[in-house]
Amino acid sequence: MQLDRQWIAGQIPHQGSMHLLDAVERWDESTITCTATSHRWETLPLRAHGRLGAACGIEYAAQAMAVHGALLCPATERGDAAKVGYLISVRDVVLRVSRLDDIDGDLTITAEKLAGQHNLLYRFAVLGQGRVLLDGRAALLLDTNSSAAMYTPVALAEIRGSRMPKRALVTGGSGGIGAAICKKLAADGLQVIIHTHRNPEKAQALADSIIAAGGDAAVLAFDVTDAQATAAALRDELEAGPIQVLVNNAGIHDDAVFPALSARQWQGVIDVSLNGFFHVTQAVLMPMIRTRWGRIINITSVAALTGNRGQVNYSAAKGALHAATRSLALEVASRGITVNAVAPGIIATEMSANAFPIDAIAQMVPMKRAGRPEEVADLVGFLASEQAAYISGQIISINGAMA
Repeated sequence: MQLDRQWIAGQIPHQGSMHLLDAVERWDESTITCTATSHRWETLPLRAHGRLGAACGIEYAAQAMAVHGALLCPATERGDAAKVGYLISVRDVVLRVSRLDDIDGDLTITAEKLAGQHNLLYRFAVLGQGRVLLDGRAALLLDTNSSAAMYTPVALAEIRGSRMPKRALVTGGSGGIGAAICKKLAADGLQVIIHTHRNPEKAQALADSIIAAGGDAAVLAFDVTDAQATAAALRDELEAGPIQVLVNNAGIHDDAVFPALSARQWQGVIDVSLNGFFHVTQAVLMPMIRTRWGRIINITSVAALTGNRGQVNYSAAKGALHAATRSLALEVASRGITVNAVAPGIIATEMSANAFPIDAIAQMVPMKRAGRPEEVADLVGFLASEQAAYISGQIISINGAMA
């Protein structure tokens, strides 16, 4: 028999907007399943900066376990329906998404009693959109002899042994190489933030495809050349947690032979590739340092190694990134952070399709073909992994033996 919101209100001390559960769908001596729609309330007090972080799912689970304790210990035995027990600890929590407020449909909260009579050990999970959003274990104390025993919500600082997926930001994430990198990092289990400036619809379509494939992705729009806009956007994003993988992929071409190169063309390319690197990296670096783990990967170009006619501005910007990569790697090496650059050659993207005819590629590239964005993404995925912990300060070419 389903137990409704009004019945639940008599079992836990939280009322009004802090009462999160809608119904108990089913229960027995070992398990309980509840549903909730409160994650979509814009006025929910658990929200921070308008967002409901995934860690708040622990509160949903805690209330479900408190209700289960009430069902196991009827009010006639304990004397106070709303004071059945309290949460002792939460362990081994795995957050599989970063937010709950963007989950469509109801949340389903399950808890299974593993052991105990007065000190109960539970395994819990919060599900939505057909997948597990977070899960873990918790201990609940039932005190049937004291009306002072209260269920209390767990603070995030009390979570022990918890694992939250690392968060990755890919600038210029909706382009050919950027999109491949986003897909690869998401497939590797990272929560991917897809940066865009002029193509929010394209970035959102990419995020939707990643989510449909079982990954976690969100879109963040700002102009990397605008220092204040970048700082403000990332300040809000960092409220949800540190970014530990940064891929500086944003870059533009504006080609001309040097005598015809305008100041606008020079500055525009430098602004995106070089100043954009500075604005984004500086904003995320200190939170990354505090975690003692990080990966910064700068996407540059073979043009920075060999030069290219008509691309003095582009070559200069990417070459400066090589120098910055080596210097920053020295600064943060002792903090568990690696900094590397990936220098692609001719890669089969929309940007290169018009610039390099097939016959020209066969003459320029010893392998007689353009590289694939996925090949660049695989290299970036490796550099972002634990396996690349001792690789730092390197400029790694991926160009089919061009240079």
